[in-house]
Amino acid sequence: MTTQPLFYKKVVPLNKTRHGDLYVEPVTHYKHTRETNSIYIAAIEFLKASKEYPIVFGKSADDSVFPVVLLGLKNNQNLYLGKKGEWLADYIPAYVRRYPFILATNAGDGNTFAVCIDESYSGFNKDKKGQRLFDDKGEETALMKQSVEFLKEYQNHIQLTALFCSKIKELELIEPMQANIEKSGKKQTLSGFMCVNRSKLQSLAPDKLAELMKSDQLELIFAHLNSLANLEKLIR
Repeated sequence: MTTQPLFYKKVVPLNKTRHGDLYVEPVTHYKHTRETNSIYIAAIEFLKASKEYPIVFGKSADDSVFPVVLLGLKNNQNLYLGKKGEWLADYIPAYVRRYPFILATNAGDGNTFAVCIDESYSGFNKDKKGQRLFDDKGEETALMKQSVEFLKEYQNHIQLTALFCSKIKELELIEPMQANIEKSGKKQTLSGFMCVNRSKLQSLAPDKLAELMKSDQLELIFAHLNSLANLEKLIR
């Protein structure tokens, strides 16, 4: 992989020959996220995340829309991370919780996924600290199976989230926004993200609103809009 995922440094496919005698310790801190000011979030996480984070939308190079939670007001700033690497919010996004594992798409077809790990994770070792990923017969351990199931479920939610984002883009509900922040006499403009426009939402035809309601996507939109109040939390 030429481009590494956010805060992953050395992603490689898991292989029982290469990683058969590997042990993995639980993640005990999140220092690897210190320079991350936003994290992708799946639609299923909106309700919990909206209580603690601002949820906004970004746009990728192919013009598709995706949701993120803001963690900081500046580049390379995570205000939800404590001095010892502890996470300061009750809800930790699934993107963070899946580390050091990740599913990577096959560059050939984009539909085939391989279970990968970040080999730079300090918790990987051959000193029998933690749990093994493969047993002596080369079979997946309970830890490995649990991690793979989590990744598969997460990938399904990513696809559902993409459908939601395509819908709000199709309905032209989303537009670039910026927040003007003032603290201790200093002014700062936060931009580069998008939000749902309330006026456009209110102007939707009844049948379009009913469609959003029936699919539970209207609830996601309101969770997003309500979450913007958490910008004040970031400022504080």
